Amino acid sequence: PRPRGGQVIAVWGPAGAPGRTSIAIGLAAELAALGHRVVLADVDTHGASIAPALGMLDEAPGFAAACRLAGADALTHQELDRIASRYESSAGSFWVLTGIGRPSRWPELSGERVLGAIRACRDWADFTVLDTSSSLENDEEISSDLYAPRRNAATVTAVREADRVIAVGSADPVGLSRFLRSHVELLATATTAEVIVAMNRVRASAMGMNPTGQVTHTLARFGGIHSPVIVPHDQHAFDGAVLSAKTVTDVAPRSPARIAIRDLAARLAPDAVGER
Repeated sequence: PRPRGGQVIAVWGPAGAPGRTSIAIGLAAELAALGHRVVLADVDTHGASIAPALGMLDEAPGFAAACRLAGADALTHQELDRIASRYESSAGSFWVLTGIGRPSRWPELSGERVLGAIRACRDWADFTVLDTSSSLENDEEISSDLYAPRRNAATVTAVREADRVIAVGSADPVGLSRFLRSHVELLATATTAEVIVAMNRVRASAMGMNPTGQVTHTLARFGGIHSPVIVPHDQHAFDGAVLSAKTVTDVAPRSPARIAIRDLAARLAPDAVGER
């Protein structure tokens, strides 16, 4: 049984850049805008990107530091306050644990350390949003040493520890094919979490007339997935966010993509919406 505390939300998606980081940042911003204490952690061991997306330095990655302290049983709330960066916003500020700057540092994020860091964050914040990598493969079959570190241990641990997993897919023929093939593996890994499917970049230019209907029908027919979250394509809003190193919530509050992410946050935190 998981310890009591805040909720852990893992944002996962298959290979091909479906927009995991964009959704994770937007979700953290919207949960913070609802008045919650939120920490956004970059758990991606293949291509960490939260720090450059928000204009933060990553020479001393916060999540790796949290994992080291967790391994030494020294990760306290005071240490999290010290190593975490702060994204300031009038809409809602949140904490950020930046990811490793070089993929070669992946051995620092072992499964046991990542689990300790996530559980410390669960006790520290109301919501912990984890930006993960795509691969869920276990390396035991190809390793001669059962105690060797696993490249994908951070992602697998994050998905298994999460209360909810936001499965992000790209709404185009190639992206849908990749998502449906990987979704089966996700369900086999996230055995205790609620999986919420979010299709990103939904647009008529890639799916034809009625893109929302096309995406919804394809997911239901080939994956048995019903009522996915639809995030409309808004390249201008996300380009502006990256250019200014801010969230879409701050840069384009009326963007249809931002509104879809806001509604998802409201679904995850219904009590805060009621109070507001």
